[in-house]
Amino acid sequence: MSLGLDIGHFKSKIVMLSGSGENIEALKVDNCDTFNDLNLFDPETITKAQWVASIQDLFKELKINPKGQKDLVSSLIGSSTTIKQILTIEMAGQELVQALEFEAKKHIPLDGTEVIMDYHIVGESSKEVGKIDVLLVATTKNLITQHNQLISEIGFKKTGIFDATPIALTNLCIHNKGVPEQGVNVILNIGCKSTTIVVFGKEQDFFTRELNIAGHKINKSLMDKNSLNYIDAEQSKIEKGVQSLENASTENESFSIQVAEKTIFTNFVEEVRKSLRYYMKTNPQAYFNKIYVTGGSANLVGIKDFISTNLNSEVELLDPFEKIALKDNAENPYQYSIAVGCALRGLSG
Repeated sequence: MSLGLDIGHFKSKIVMLSGSGENIEALKVDNCDTFNDLNLFDPETITKAQWVASIQDLFKELKINPKGQKDLVSSLIGSSTTIKQILTIEMAGQELVQALEFEAKKHIPLDGTEVIMDYHIVGESSKEVGKIDVLLVATTKNLITQHNQLISEIGFKKTGIFDATPIALTNLCIHNKGVPEQGVNVILNIGCKSTTIVVFGKEQDFFTRELNIAGHKINKSLMDKNSLNYIDAEQSKIEKGVQSLENASTENESFSIQVAEKTIFTNFVEEVRKSLRYYMKTNPQAYFNKIYVTGGSANLVGIKDFISTNLNSEVELLDPFEKIALKDNAENPYQYSIAVGCALRGLSG
């Protein structure tokens, strides 16, 4: 049995799984709001006390005692980790660790504490003879300490495994869809505060990036454009989806030119396009098979077709429970993708 915990800015989600291989069952699936008053919601002002109180209440409702949970896997909050595929010469253990620590310091915002990292040797490089590909995951001791304190204050006796969001999403996608033998698959996890992009494939470079456009910024755009409070903006987003900020067209009478008004949705697609172009520049031999969209904002009306049309790509919603037995239908199942990815790691470990 494994418990996956996704500590989110808008909602926190838990998923308890049991079983193995093709016979995995979801025993518990639920979520809780982080803010009591949604009109006061601001992801930048969430406190540890709010997370602790809301998650404790959720466990009480589900009659789960955190102290008795031995197999917890929780996702590190936000963009607090750096994941990068490194090309390096083959070295002995300690020499490789020192080289990776030096590399990690280039990519993570230092906070005065030491670098905490893990790595996985992917194998011999297909690009350069005599070199190896290494997947590096790094953060700082301060961020690990903060996350550890949060998990402990929720009530867990054993703080378990801390997972990075892109790794949890990749594990989920591999469980559902496998690893593409040719080309790469793309994951877009559209959350509240940010969107996580992951690109992966067999013998292809692993790539991830965080975009600061997601559900919260869509709500803020609706509030500014239509003079709404946060609750009404959230409701409008859910009911109308992409149409809530439908592109308006203005026609120049002299030249009969129609100009499309840019919205947060067009800005979002442009940021995704930039990221994928960057990947192709550094991996010109790769090609994109399919884009899998998931996360709490993935179920917005029209978002899948909007992304597909604007990126000229095949897009599919990634249902985390596609290959997991679920007793009751989960409301907006896509919001549980990170929690399911975490729980799957707990089962495999």
